Amino acid sequence: MQLALLLDYNYRGIRLGRIAIGSGVAIVQILLYQVTMIFNMQRLSDPQQLWNISSPLDAMIPLVPESAWIYFLYIPSLIIPALLDIPMQRFLRYALSLALAASLSSILFALLPLRLFFEPYQCLELSCIALDVLRSADAGVNILPSLHASQCLLACIILFHTRAHLAIKSVPWLLALTLYLPIVLSTLLTKQHLIIDLPAGFLMAIFCWFLAGKMLERLPNEY
Repeated sequence: MQLALLLDYNYRGIRLGRIAIGSGVAIVQILLYQVTMIFNMQRLSDPQQLWNISSPLDAMIPLVPESAWIYFLYIPSLIIPALLDIPMQRFLRYALSLALAASLSSILFALLPLRLFFEPYQCLELSCIALDVLRSADAGVNILPSLHASQCLLACIILFHTRAHLAIKSVPWLLALTLYLPIVLSTLLTKQHLIIDLPAGFLMAIFCWFLAGKMLERLPNEY
């Protein structure tokens, strides 16, 4: 009980406890992603040693540089569920699920011989500059499962639970359709992921959601 109150510390309406938890999860995820990316860029330098998991459908998807701007909404979009007035237990389950997805995915990133080699393109428009920035930050070595897919699905799951708690029927699904779905699709339109990465990410999300629930099942429901 005391721990739950501390984690949900509120100062003049500002949920400092939840902000601290969310910031901690974000920092851990960024560090894990950067470490595995550096490791994989050195490990996956020989194309002949890589698995080919692309499909003919991947080749049919066009490169849309403008979708890089949508791709950038990924991290900010994960903050939205944390801003809602939901029980602390559900917030902790959401935060723990995000952390588990990042951790378990990083293990797979470091083990699987998967890497994308981007095809060259010529473009001087602002949208292409955004794509250049994206590819410098995400080198295409951490691809399966897609964290965009897994964590956006986790955000949709917590929004579904929030809908039941707050008796709001439209807002969660509206956010899911107008925000999270385009973010997931942007991973294909920027060529940062293959189609198979998305269902792998969805499965990771479902597994982490139930695992987090098991880990927190002893926490009283009122928190």
